Amino acid sequence: MKNKNYIIFFKVFLSIFLIILSVFNLCLTLLVLFLIELPVIRKALLGKLPFDLGKEPWKEIKTFQYDENLKLDIYYPNGEGPYHLILFAHGGGWISGYRRQPNNVSWYKYLVSNNFAVATLDYRYAYFYEIEHLLNDFGNALNFLVKNAKELEIDVNNISLMGLSAGGHLTLYFVVTKNPEVKNVVAYYSPTDLLDIWKSNSLFARFAVSTTLKRLPNKSKKVYEKYSPINYVKKDLPPILLVHGLKDSVIPYISSVKMYKKLRSYKNSSKLLLHPEGDHGFEFVLKDDKTKEILRKTVMFLRGELYDRF
Repeated sequence: MKNKNYIIFFKVFLSIFLIILSVFNLCLTLLVLFLIELPVIRKALLGKLPFDLGKEPWKEIKTFQYDENLKLDIYYPNGEGPYHLILFAHGGGWISGYRRQPNNVSWYKYLVSNNFAVATLDYRYAYFYEIEHLLNDFGNALNFLVKNAKELEIDVNNISLMGLSAGGHLTLYFVVTKNPEVKNVVAYYSPTDLLDIWKSNSLFARFAVSTTLKRLPNKSKKVYEKYSPINYVKKDLPPILLVHGLKDSVIPYISSVKMYKKLRSYKNSSKLLLHPEGDHGFEFVLKDDKTKEILRKTVMFLRGELYDRF
C-alpha cells in the first residue's frame, strides 16, 4: 500500500515539475524574443496616434462579460444613440496584447472623437488554445453585441469590424468565412496569407504563428493555407480597407497587396493604403502627413465614404 502511495506521489510530483518546467521554458523563450524584438514591442505598447486629442472624448465606458471569463468594453461618444459601432480586435501575434493596451486606447480616443462607439474585446491566447477558439471568441463578441443591440444603444445596420495585425487576421478570416452582416471592415498590417510570415525576418512573428497553429509550414502547409483569409475570398463581401507599411519588418506588405488584388478580382469594394516609410505599427510612431492622411481616410471609409474616390 505504501509503495502504491509513493508511486502516486511521484507521478503527481513529476507532472507538476513538468508543468513548471514548460512554463519556465515558455517564459524564457518569450524573454529572449522580447529582447530581440524590443523596438517593435515597445512602440506597440507605448505608442499613440499622431493627433493631440486632449482629454478623453468618451462620455462613459461600460464593461460586459460576453463569454465565460472574457470581457469587452464599450466606449460611448457624446450624443444620443443608437451609435455606429466598431468592434475592435487588438494585435499581439495571437499570443499577447490586451484590450486596454495604451496604443489601442489611442485608437479608441481617435475613433470616439469621430463619433463612433468602440467595442474592444479580449480573446484567448494561442498558447493553450487552438486558433478556432480565438475565432469563436471574436464571433461570440459580435453575437453578444448584435443580440443586445437595443440595450447597448447600437445601430445594427452600422456595425464595422476593425483589427490590427493578428486582430486584423481574425477579423478578415471571420468575415470571409462566416459572412456577417456588417457595414465594412478595416485591417491594419494583417497577415492574409500566413505563409507570408515566413518571408519575414521577425523571430517573434514566426514564433507566434507556429505557436498559434501548433505546426511549422514545411510539414503542415495545408494548415497555414486553411487559416489564411486570402483563400476564402468570394463575391459580395462587405467593403474592406487594407492598410500596410512598405517597410513592415514583421508582416510583409505583400500580404495586403495580394489580398487587395484577390478582393478586386471578385469585384468586391476594397481599398488599399500603403505608407512608403511604414514599419509594423507605423501609426503609433510616425507623425508625418502621410500617416495622418491614412488615419483620416480610415475614418472616412468607416463612415461609408470614398469607396470610389481614393
